[in-house]
Amino acid sequence: MSVLQQVLGWLSVLQMVVLFGVLILRRHYQRVPLFTIYVGGVTLSNAMYALHSTWETWMLHQVVTAALRFGVALELTRCIFGAFPAAAATARRVMLVILVFTAVTAITFSTPGAAYTRMHAESIPRMASAAIWILTALAALVLWYRLPLAPLPRAILMGYAPYLLVFTIGMSLLFDAGSQRIRVWVGYVDPLAFFVLVNYWCRVAWRTAAESVLLPAPAGPRATAVPAVGRAAT
Repeated sequence: MSVLQQVLGWLSVLQMVVLFGVLILRRHYQRVPLFTIYVGGVTLSNAMYALHSTWETWMLHQVVTAALRFGVALELTRCIFGAFPAAAATARRVMLVILVFTAVTAITFSTPGAAYTRMHAESIPRMASAAIWILTALAALVLWYRLPLAPLPRAILMGYAPYLLVFTIGMSLLFDAGSQRIRVWVGYVDPLAFFVLVNYWCRVAWRTAAESVLLPAPAGPRATAVPAVGRAAT
């Protein structure tokens, strides 16, 4: 790992610590607890890799990140479609199809004699691709049903999918024997793209207050509380 890569790595750790603090300070953890756990878990995992940069710690970092990433996808589904049962049922079916397809392709294309590094070279981009398809499907369903969306969930949804596309392409090039000339740039493009993504999340999280659970009920004897979907409290 070069000096510039180490600098980018530690800047990412510092920025994730800032994001975690903003989520706690602005009380976003009440609405997106799994995303808050994702930020904390990735921060610790990234710091561990920065302190001990080996292949094993990098692979552990990728596995932890992938597991937390699926948790964020599930949480986004709950935040977006919680008050819309029909859309929520469609979202669950789409996610199930994507996960089953990912599992089947991983089993089909993995050979018993594959090397340890090759297995991870194939599995990590597939897990990232599954997350891309899930987030893209969620965004498509939001547009299809014209659902309101709060600023922070929108930033997570709309910002993570493009980054994961960059990450997946980078992982494919990293383990491609024919891409040796551009392989070195993968170690710079991916952390730089992640730095831009986290900076975007920090700004959105800081500018918006934690979403309220209920909207104010209208005056009148028949007034009832209405779920606050997509509305940020000010």
